[in-house]
Order: sequence, then C-alpha cells, then structure tokens
Amino acid sequence: MTDKRQRILAAALQLFCQNGFQNTSTAAISKQAGVATGTLFLYFKSKDELINSLYKETKNAFAGYVQQGINAEATVKTQLLQSWRNAANWALEHVNHFRFLAMFGNSPFIASLTKEEAANEFIFLQDLIAKAVTEEWVTTIDLDLFLALFSGQLHATVSYLNQHAGRVDKDSAIQQAFDVFIKGISRH
Repeated sequence: MTDKRQRILAAALQLFCQNGFQNTSTAAISKQAGVATGTLFLYFKSKDELINSLYKETKNAFAGYVQQGINAEATVKTQLLQSWRNAANWALEHVNHFRFLAMFGNSPFIASLTKEEAANEFIFLQDLIAKAVTEEWVTTIDLDLFLALFSGQLHATVSYLNQHAGRVDKDSAIQQAFDVFIKGISRH
C-alpha cells in the first residue's frame, strides 16, 4: 500500500470517527492526509468507495489479529478464549478502528457485498462454534446470533476496560467477560 493511500485511509478513519460519514468531505480528508483532493480520487473513485475500502481493510486486519496464535490442537473452548483475548486486545490497541467498525457495521454506507466479504474473514469463528455445538457443550445457536452476541459482549468488555483504564486488571476482566459469555451459551 502506498504511503499516500495509507495517509488517506488514516485521515478518513479519524474524520469518520469524529464527524461521521456525511459530515466529512473529501476535501477535509485530503487536507488531513496532506494530499490534494485529486490525489484522493486517484486511489478511490468516490467517498463511498473510500469508506467501503476502509471498512473491508479494517475488518480484515481485525480478523487476522483475532486468529493469531490459536493452536488448532487445543480444545474449542481454549481456541475461543484465545480469539476473545485477541479481539479484546486488538480493540484496546486500535481504538479508532474498533470505533469505526462499531459505527459503520450496520451503516447503509457500507455495501452489502463489502459486509459479506468482510464477514467471510470470520468463518473460523463460525467453524469453532459449529464444532462446539457438535461436541454438545454449547447450546444449538444460529451462527449469526453467536457472532452478534460475541460482538456485543466484546464491545461491552472493551467499553468497560476503556472507562476503567489503569484501575482494573485488564487480563482478569477479559477472562471474566469470556467466562460470562461462555456460561451464557453453554448447555450446562
């Protein structure tokens, strides 16, 4: 990725999070990125293409991070825990990216195809929960509902950690939140 393209994406991320999509002009993005507005349009045909590219690249980066260090030989529960820890740590380290995903995950500005392509990056989570259901320790659950619950609990956990930064043990809070999540979907 070129430096200019990366600067445009970084500026768009910051401005979309601060001002929303409709209140952010391509001129403002260009100015923040330190490039001419015409340069922005060399990389992205429109502001819609820009936000969709940013969404897909952010979601792909998130999915890649969530999968890091997962031992395929470990139990499903251990793999889910590692995914949970990774997701929480990524969100805490990439505050604007996580906020952007939360703001625009259900936005009409993100094309259905972009959402579908980004969702495909999380197939591994669907596979894990399907295996957990097959092993009968997790209640039968629609995979989209599982992902919604996972995401909602993750947002609550990250919000809690951000509000209590430095006052609570991060790893302990992440573990407690995971335990509550797992208890909620467990058969027993």
